[in-house]
Amino acid sequence: MGRTNKTIGAWTALLLLLPCLSAFADVTLLKTDSNTFSFYGFLKTDATYQDFKTNSLVAPRYPLADTEANDDDSLNLTAMHSRFGFKWSGPALESGTQIKGTFEWDLFDTESRNQMKFRTRLAYLELKGEKYSLIAGQHWDLFGAGLPKTLITNGFYWQTGNTGFRRAQIRYTRFFESGELAFSMGDPGTNEAIYNAMPLLTGRYAFKFGEKKGGVLGIAATYGEEKFGNDSVEISGIGLDFKLPFGSQFSLMGEVAQGTNLRTYLSRSGTFTKASGKREGQEAMDGWLQMVYSAEKVEFYLGYAATFFSDDDEVAAGALGDSDAAFIGLTHKLGKGVSYGVEFTRFAGDYKGAEGGFDGSTANQLLFSILYAF
Repeated sequence: MGRTNKTIGAWTALLLLLPCLSAFADVTLLKTDSNTFSFYGFLKTDATYQDFKTNSLVAPRYPLADTEANDDDSLNLTAMHSRFGFKWSGPALESGTQIKGTFEWDLFDTESRNQMKFRTRLAYLELKGEKYSLIAGQHWDLFGAGLPKTLITNGFYWQTGNTGFRRAQIRYTRFFESGELAFSMGDPGTNEAIYNAMPLLTGRYAFKFGEKKGGVLGIAATYGEEKFGNDSVEISGIGLDFKLPFGSQFSLMGEVAQGTNLRTYLSRSGTFTKASGKREGQEAMDGWLQMVYSAEKVEFYLGYAATFFSDDDEVAAGALGDSDAAFIGLTHKLGKGVSYGVEFTRFAGDYKGAEGGFDGSTANQLLFSILYAF
């Protein structure tokens, strides 16, 4: 059966499933004069069809090489992308600083589609004053601070344009009338950096503008260092993220990052070994762009994400070089925290052959999701 017939068959089967994303409200568990504990999260079920093998059934990011062995379609259903968390708001200090805390988990497991495991997403303490915030614990990165709107909750187009993840860090943020300036010292995320005793240093300034400060223009930079034997390889990059509102319903969002050895931010730019035997960092540009339409009940988005390596010689034979993903999605809120959605993505990538040339590969994915948020 060809890919076209497979896709038509999957559409027919999956249209029987109602599918995603809409926040409802935190549930207050306990409230006293000085402490408030609340519960939040969502239950999410995903039905995914792929007409060609990708790197993952549950966190797809790029197609595998275009070989006969990979030319299989698949149907996958899972609830592992559900998540939940607790928020704590404690007493204020004499200075007026508020004490807060957040713990968040999901059920993601890369080794299984349905035998789920608890995974910590966020776990941090925050001291927040009128003009500043101090965070200690696991939080989202300052570098690659933007997140595309997508039903692919865990794949998130990382390693195909989107950068920035979650890590343990100490972060200080200063608030201004027109924006905020933040600095963090974070866990570098790789053994080669940890045993080099080099933290990951990051800074970001975000300029906020427009009605209710809904527009954002941020610029970030990061630096770290890995040690491979006698070779030191830097982790470095500069990034731009933005959200540009157009009226009350349209917005243009995106980010672009240029850097070297940014794998700790879930870029595919890592390291390579030169003919001389010296280890160096790969240079690449990662980015994504998305137009979003938001109404009271419906949200529609159209996006594109891509990774481009600066030098093809830095890509090993058999490895994936440049890759991209074009996606379109629609979500519908039914009310009371219930919503459903559908998203179509075309993943594409170029694999380097033994002779130095590149062979293209593509995979189409159709995703339906249904979600109850609380």
